[in-house]
Amino acid sequence: MDRVDGESISRLLRAWRGRIDARTVPELRGVFPRPGRRLSQAHVARMTGVSEGWYRALEAGRRQDFSESFLLRVACALRLSEAETLTLFLAVCGRRPPEAGRDHRDLPRGVKALLEQQVSYPAYLSDVAWNVVAANSLMGEWFPWVRRPRPNLMRWTLLHPEAREQMLDWEDSCARIYLAMLRVAANSNPGNEELRALVEEILDSDADCRRIWAEEFDVVEHRDGHVFRLRLPYHGMAEIRVTSHVLLPIQRPDLRFVFITPVDGWAGV
Repeated sequence: MDRVDGESISRLLRAWRGRIDARTVPELRGVFPRPGRRLSQAHVARMTGVSEGWYRALEAGRRQDFSESFLLRVACALRLSEAETLTLFLAVCGRRPPEAGRDHRDLPRGVKALLEQQVSYPAYLSDVAWNVVAANSLMGEWFPWVRRPRPNLMRWTLLHPEAREQMLDWEDSCARIYLAMLRVAANSNPGNEELRALVEEILDSDADCRRIWAEEFDVVEHRDGHVFRLRLPYHGMAEIRVTSHVLLPIQRPDLRFVFITPVDGWAGV
């Protein structure tokens, strides 16, 4: 199994298990024979609902098809911190643990302040399904749709008629790229029902999107650094060229911080 910072995940798992007093674990009360102080592999297997051999394979560093739900149960059984759970997931399956139960409105103070203090350029925060969870005032002036209930970037860009008027070269510079981004997201998060429903809604609702989806196989992870042309009422319908910048807040990697900057200045605005 891969090493993390030069230290094997096997050694870390043994250390994490060794710091727990089995006598204090509620799940082991009533177990016969009564556990001593040492939390064993058999105990962890019992607590996570797998065979002792299956857990032993994890701790020994043998590669198996360990599910996310199993790894989350291991993290719970070993009382792992958020950083320790992240280390476990990255070492075992190469991806971050799934986000669960987070309220997108509960934004870190620094991220929220950065968004609100951005007064020069439009900026917004979106989640993994491209729901816009927060936007600065300038974003709302440029794109009034973000002020509507439950705004979603993909839904507006690919399905709303005004997007085809305001985003120039809509099919080549917009639709193909956004659908390629959806393809990456859907394959990266196959268990995300909201993402799957979003893809189905877009393909069911629009013939152009269905055609592009069927004939294209491109994949795009993000639109960072992409230059595109807009014609917005805010700018008197004058054509402008802008670049999108995509940042991932380290406190909330499930969110994207996106802001839009000019390529040629705001001539005519």
